[in-house]
This record gives sequence, C-alpha cells and structure tokens, in this order.
Amino acid sequence: MPGERLCAAAGLVGVILVLWLMSSPAAAPPHPMRLRGPWQVKLFPSQTYDVKQPRDQVVPSNGILCAPPASGKTVLLVSMILEQYRGCFERVYIMSPSIDMDPQWEPVKKYIQEDLGVNTDREQCWWDEWDEAALRNILAQQKKITQQSKQLGMKKLYQVLIVLEDMADSPQVHKKTGDGILDTLFIRGRHYCCNTWVSTQKLRLMSRAVRVNTMRYCVFRLRNQLELDALVEELSAMLPKDVLYGMYQEATREKYSFWYVNMRAPKEDMFWVRFDRKFVVNGDDPEPSGGEAAGGRPGLR
Repeated sequence: MPGERLCAAAGLVGVILVLWLMSSPAAAPPHPMRLRGPWQVKLFPSQTYDVKQPRDQVVPSNGILCAPPASGKTVLLVSMILEQYRGCFERVYIMSPSIDMDPQWEPVKKYIQEDLGVNTDREQCWWDEWDEAALRNILAQQKKITQQSKQLGMKKLYQVLIVLEDMADSPQVHKKTGDGILDTLFIRGRHYCCNTWVSTQKLRLMSRAVRVNTMRYCVFRLRNQLELDALVEELSAMLPKDVLYGMYQEATREKYSFWYVNMRAPKEDMFWVRFDRKFVVNGDDPEPSGGEAAGGRPGLR
C-alpha cells in the first residue's frame, strides 16, 4: 500500500541517519577562546623611560592658561617655571610679545642662563614675536635627542618646555590645513618629551586638536560667557555642567585666583582652586560634597 511504503521509507531514512551519526568522528569542542568569555587585553612588557617629575604632577604634559589681560597669568607662568616645575626641564623656550618689556620675565631669563647654563648669546631661548621656523627646529632637535637617548639605552630622558604667551591669539598661529606647529606640538610633542604651555585670552581660538590634547587648564575669571561655556562643554563628560559652573565660580571668587583642572588625574583629584585646595568629589557621586549643584560652593579640602 502507498501509506505503508511511505512509512517504511521514512523508517529506513531514520536508520541510515543514526548509523551515519554513529560512524562520524566526535564533534570538535568549542574554540578555546569562546570558553574563556570576553577577550581580555594583555599588556606586553616594553622598555620604560622616565623624565624629571615635579611634586604631585606628571610630565610631559600640555597646558592652557586662559585669562583676560591683567589677570595674573604671567605671574603664574613665572611661578610654575621657577617653583612648581623648577629643575624639570633642560631647556625653557619662551615666545611672548612682552618678554623684553615685562620685568616679571627677568628671573626666568636669569634662571635659563645661570641654573640651566645656557649661553643665550649663542643659543636663543626667547623671542618677542611668533617664529614658527624656530619652533619646528626645536621640535626636530628634541625628536633627534630623544631617539638617540633611547638608542644609547638611557632611562631618563631630556625634556624641554615651550611657553607661548599671548601668541595663540595671532592669526598666523592657526592654520586651517591642520598642519600648524601648535597642533603638532600638542599632538606629538609629548612623545619627544616636549611640554607646551599656551597662554591665551580666548579658548575658542584654540583648534580642536589642541583642546583634545590639553592635559591641564588654568582658568582665571573670564569676561565672556561663551568662553566659559566652551570650557565647561569640554569637561562635561566628567561632571554635570551645573557642578562645573559652581566649581569655576568658587575657584575664581578671589582676585587673581584660578580654577586648575588636571585632566591626567583621576576624577576625584582633577579639580582644584589654584594648586592648594582640591574640590572633593564623593566617589561616583558627581556632586562635590558639602556643596550645591548649581550656584553653590562645592566642597573643598
């Protein structure tokens, strides 16, 4: 009968399938990587190098000082060179329109000549106008020194500081082609132990490459709300904007005081009033302890 033949055929197919499975080799176990769960990044050993470090800071690093005129940023730059970062740099290079007019720079010149032992009649270390060729020569020389030091097996590397005061506001500093020396210093300079500090009156004039690669901000009392908004936007992934505004207000409440932001530090050690009082952040809670979220005075330590 047709129905019986169909059932017999189905049974025969089932028997053949069972016999084929029994004769097949055992299935291979899952790939070992799949048994270990998510992939894990492995850190392979490599040669490490060091540079002279200041107290409680890390270099190489790039920084921006943002302040209107007569806010105290030159005083801060001089203090950082002669006090906070003293002895960290084998060379200090300065470009500032006021380098030969402002007496505040005289102690730095003396430090370069006497402490660093530079004969400034033979080796130029400061300029009163923008000189891109000089900056490119400094970077090329520093790259060569760093490469040769590593080839010689030196563990402690030679590092330099470049200070650009009130130069970043000049049109010739910024190039729309993306190959400007300021961008290069902020992107590649740290690989050659080259630290760059820029003093500017307008943060928004800084290119995206410069802002992304900035590791430290020193922000004085600003006169333009758009400048403050731009800075808070840069930091808004760290804390809520209203908390950041509150920190800025507290840090700049006193005359000549500034808000210090260390982008290389953990979040709980990132925000300061000058270099001496730290804003307290309670673990994962973004609101500073002892303060209010908006318009208040965040907690300080």
